[in-house]
Amino acid sequence: MEMAAVPGKRRGRLRRRLAWAGGALAPIALAGGGYLIANAVALPTSTPSCSWPLRVHGRATSEQAGLIRCYLRALARHDAGGLLAVADTTSAPVRITAADFRHSADARSGLASARFVAGQMDDAYAVTITFGDGAREIVAMGLANPGSVHSWRLGVGTSQTSPGGPPPAQP
Repeated sequence: MEMAAVPGKRRGRLRRRLAWAGGALAPIALAGGGYLIANAVALPTSTPSCSWPLRVHGRATSEQAGLIRCYLRALARHDAGGLLAVADTTSAPVRITAADFRHSADARSGLASARFVAGQMDDAYAVTITFGDGAREIVAMGLANPGSVHSWRLGVGTSQTSPGGPPPAQP
């Protein structure tokens, strides 16, 4: 509706209604925008990077190698917070347990190497880590945020998801 086509009194009433509607909708729009911003912030947009000796094999970016370095440093230092920082926590909360430190001594044993093997879509990798003492571990690496190519995380830790479906049948 164009303002010029509306006679005097009706035009003033229309302006007041438009102003009221704008004022009433503004908090809703802000709340919705805040919701979107809060959810967007929850997804990582960068990859942690650390300094730790590592020999890299295969096609890997410096970000991906830096993430593995952080993983090795956290393992060697028995740092649960460090492991949580490299874990993919976007789909479910993750808990770090003693089982996640099974290669802690291996990480301290000398120069480790990491072989990166890309998946079919280049947004996931299988990383084979060979520790200085010869022990091996395969860790999954993927993008935690589909909107950022700088959000690599590892599949470490224990996912704290509740099992879906009905409870198992009792014999």
